[in-house]
Amino acid sequence: MDENLQRVFDQINEEDTLSLAKQLIAIPSPPGGEGPVGVFMADWMKENGLSGRLQEIGPERYNAIGRISGVNPAEGKSLMYNGHLDTSQGGLDPHDEYLVYGELSNHKSWQPVPYMEDGRLYGAGSSNCKGNVATFMIAAKAIKDSGIELNNDLILAGVAAETGKAEIDQYQGPRYRGHGIGTQQLLNSGVTSDYAVVVESSRMLVNWSLPGVLYLKLTVKGHPAYIPYIDNARHPIYKALPIIDAIREWGEQYTKDNVYTYSGTDGEPRGEIRPNVNVGSIRAGAPPKPNYQPAVLNMYVDIRTSPARLPQDVDREFRAFVRGLDPEIEVVTYRSQTGSAPEAAFVEDLTNHIENSYRTVYQTDPIPLHWEQHSRWHDVIIYHEHGIPCVKCGPGPGPEGSDYTRRSLSPEELVQAAKMYASTALSICQVAE
Repeated sequence: MDENLQRVFDQINEEDTLSLAKQLIAIPSPPGGEGPVGVFMADWMKENGLSGRLQEIGPERYNAIGRISGVNPAEGKSLMYNGHLDTSQGGLDPHDEYLVYGELSNHKSWQPVPYMEDGRLYGAGSSNCKGNVATFMIAAKAIKDSGIELNNDLILAGVAAETGKAEIDQYQGPRYRGHGIGTQQLLNSGVTSDYAVVVESSRMLVNWSLPGVLYLKLTVKGHPAYIPYIDNARHPIYKALPIIDAIREWGEQYTKDNVYTYSGTDGEPRGEIRPNVNVGSIRAGAPPKPNYQPAVLNMYVDIRTSPARLPQDVDREFRAFVRGLDPEIEVVTYRSQTGSAPEAAFVEDLTNHIENSYRTVYQTDPIPLHWEQHSRWHDVIIYHEHGIPCVKCGPGPGPEGSDYTRRSLSPEELVQAAKMYASTALSICQVAE
């Protein structure tokens, strides 16, 4: 192993990495409330010589930014590690949280209290994305503590407002604003780099193509009536039943028709995106008044889009389909973001550095990711929009089996990720002579 790399690896240990991950998990940071964890991260980076600072993106919402400044920027390339500080847990009212996640929302793993079970770390955000953020913080500290200088900059970004909520109806305000707002602010303010890695879970394998997203609200109209006068033909819930089934069938065919595969520069397959369709919420009437036929039913649909298609094209297709079911249904789009699938050459150099580091740490060749890891929206797309080569590569998710076990990381996974991020940084930013 290279002498400089060994010096850095000698600074990385399980105790420090696990401790930092636990400290991050222990600070509640639901969407709209990322302030305290951002302050902690910035302070930690300051204390460890990583020039930590805060960037406000809204009341009590901060990006935390750190940096190891290069001593010869004409050599090497700058690299940014990006991970979100808001957790998917929290941010909804408890009742809504239960409707979405069921008993999992009451489980101890849903709370900002880190704990170990069967040799794995649990707690809100453990693998999405606080444990992941801890690993690149430890990697940067190890480089700093080793005394090695880099030619080009290594930038650390803990960002707010990444997780997937969108404002609609009564759900308004900061806790419903996400999907990359923090990273947009980061890049728009000039905190940029030559290359970037978003540390979302991918079992430390590389992914650079992601789907777009459409959120749509459908309103099925009926006629309000007290129970003696109900009219099934004008009852919005009964009217919606065949519509929901038709959307399910349309969605199954849509997914088959829009599978997107992509390859590396060598022509070998690298991934497959399967853009799914989900009816995620249905609301009608009021629980205290089941004695009334409701006037309207609202349903909320998520349509993932192939990188080969613009969301507005899919939007038009879906609206035409809905009109064919019932021309009186109103459709409102409340989120639209384009997918991204750059040519492999755009990320080839970055990918080569990362995969060489993978071989160094894991002593084996990387393998293609499973399709479901390619079929999610992440901040990678925002970097692509800014012309920055960026990939997803992060530790986790945990073992297959349940939502519970997937939301965990082992100490070994944390240490391996920290070493891989350190190795990649030395390779890309280059060690100064």
